Amino acid sequence: MSAVITLIAYLLIPALLVVLCQRVSWLDKLGVVVLSFASGIALAATGMLPDLAGAETLKAVQTNLSEIAIALALPLLVFSIDVKASFGMAGDTMKSMGVALIAVIIASAAGAFIYADSLTNVWQIAGMSVGAYTGGGPNMAAIKTAIEADENTFTTMITYDILLSALYLMFVMTLAKPIFSRFLRPYRSQGEHAYHTEEEKFGHMADETANAYKVLANVKALPKTALALLLSAISVVIALGVASLVPGSMSSAVTIITITTLGVLASFVPAIRNLPNSFQLGMYLILVFCFTTGTMTDTSIVTNLNVDLFAYISIILIGSLILQAIICRLLDIDTDTFLITSSAAIMSVPFIPVIAGALKNREIILPGFAAAIIGYIVGNYLGVGVAFFTRWLLGA
Repeated sequence: MSAVITLIAYLLIPALLVVLCQRVSWLDKLGVVVLSFASGIALAATGMLPDLAGAETLKAVQTNLSEIAIALALPLLVFSIDVKASFGMAGDTMKSMGVALIAVIIASAAGAFIYADSLTNVWQIAGMSVGAYTGGGPNMAAIKTAIEADENTFTTMITYDILLSALYLMFVMTLAKPIFSRFLRPYRSQGEHAYHTEEEKFGHMADETANAYKVLANVKALPKTALALLLSAISVVIALGVASLVPGSMSSAVTIITITTLGVLASFVPAIRNLPNSFQLGMYLILVFCFTTGTMTDTSIVTNLNVDLFAYISIILIGSLILQAIICRLLDIDTDTFLITSSAAIMSVPFIPVIAGALKNREIILPGFAAAIIGYIVGNYLGVGVAFFTRWLLGA
């Protein structure tokens, strides 16, 4: 019974944080995802975690809940994606996004070789970094499960990622355009996207505020929301069945890849793609995952900086940005497209309108959404692939 109470608490605390953010505007500006993770860390630091049945039971609840939450979230996040529309955004946007993905992979691999002797299991760090900076946090979490990465390393990376990504975002929104405009050509209006807004195909992914979760309280939509959750659970069960057919060392990776693939395939079915609230439900599970992971954090990582890991993540952010800029110059890609696709890879969908607004170019919103969504889709494949390839190269 005590384990059940603990589980319910972990499931409901993110909902309380959402309500709090809906009522306190400055908290909402911080972001409910960041707040969920930070709240978990705060509870771990203060020793206020419920320990109703002993440390071992609490650890089991935390571990199982975090793994189940991310597994169920993955299909829900991609069910509502219009994959055809995303890949239909041809031209400079897709070229630049391809360059961004390659730049992140190269920077991650280079960093792995630089820190091969100073970072334990650097191949795992490389894989999770590629997932985080081609797709996003959910991809990073999925890859962590797929390659069975160390929990402390993962939570440390999340902490450093929040800080460094915030610095990256500030740079892109302020100094980046004046700097890179010196050697990249200016944006030329294409006309075809001029009257598109984020509300047309990707609006459900654009709202980063706590108000986005209000739709989950819609009683009329509850049966279809429950159906989306059921389909996600079926995808997970099928993936576990497929994974049982491969050697144990590969089962976690096969599970995550299969879950991702099933979610993408399901999105081609209009009846599934149009299920209401599947994306928001997936994001709520991400909140549960972030809070739970935060409670598992060794708080010493905040006070005792791991200089090598911090530097490694910095190398990826700075190195991939510079490398992408150089290749974009060779491909004659404009400044705005370069910056929105770099942001699509490093950040995530909700930040696209914010960055486009800072660049004073709303025409790049829809292509930016498409680029970020492609990152979501391919992030797991790239991250798992880079992890195992790096391990092979390093002989780890």
